[in-house]
Amino acid sequence: MMTINFHGVRGSHPTADVAMAAYGGNTSCVEVVKVNGQGIKVPLIIDAGSGLIKLGYAIGSKLLTNEYSKTFTMLFTHLHPDHTEGFNFFVPNFSPFCKICILGMETLRENVGAVLKGKMMPPTFPIEYKDLKSLRRHGVLSDGQRFHISQEGLPVSIAKEPDPLFEVQVMQAYAPSHPQQGALYYKIRDPEDNTTLACIWDIESHIGGDVRVISFAADADVMIHDTQYTEEEYASPTQPVQGFGHSTYAMAIENAKKARVKYLIPFHYNPRHNDTLLDSMKTKYAENLRDLTMLMSYEGLSITFKEGDILHQDSFLSGFSK
Repeated sequence: MMTINFHGVRGSHPTADVAMAAYGGNTSCVEVVKVNGQGIKVPLIIDAGSGLIKLGYAIGSKLLTNEYSKTFTMLFTHLHPDHTEGFNFFVPNFSPFCKICILGMETLRENVGAVLKGKMMPPTFPIEYKDLKSLRRHGVLSDGQRFHISQEGLPVSIAKEPDPLFEVQVMQAYAPSHPQQGALYYKIRDPEDNTTLACIWDIESHIGGDVRVISFAADADVMIHDTQYTEEEYASPTQPVQGFGHSTYAMAIENAKKARVKYLIPFHYNPRHNDTLLDSMKTKYAENLRDLTMLMSYEGLSITFKEGDILHQDSFLSGFSK
């Protein structure tokens, strides 16, 4: 069974505003979890926005137990600050027990490790990347690549892992889908029951849908999709956002419907969109979805899927549910 935990759902920058407390103010961080053959939870982390910080506390508190794996993989969609700003404060980085494989795109001829190292250079941060205690490996991903996540939590070639936790496929988009260096999108499949998750954020879709995304995510059970803008914002003549690399709710729905997805989860919310506005988006688009179910993401949302359907949905934040 695959569990998806949302630790940060905002785009652009974190927000600390009571009017946005229900959906949360931390930036992009999604954790996909399975229990391996030894009964240990193995996380596959996608993006290291400020939402990663709380996840790090949760993992760090269990480092001396066998509840959470000390070895895991972190995937980056791209390396803008709202997808990396939590990395410097990620507790497992400060533990010699932890082994982390860090995978992402090559940007300006630098791999993800080099970019993260640059974020921790003096005088802008007190601890240098080389002084972190975790054992870190870096790798560059490219369009069309496929690999397995092993029972240990590390990426391996498909031919070498007979009983993987996940199969990962990569799609790379280029500008203008997202400005400048583009972004990576991931399709994550649970080989145990064939549940499939498509991670499609930091994307500016097209009229008629993004054909590559629709093909990539075809028949996925779950699609997490960028919904940074309302239709009105996207069409605004006074504050233009076309070309900024983000989608509207209608774009996300169009891609999900044409890909024949079961569950669409809006994500990467505009930092100016408060709880009232996000509630109104949920109400506005809930009708006429036919075979598509839309579930708004929020910080703390945890969804467990079995054979492509929701087995359990809850909040892992005490006293909070949306």
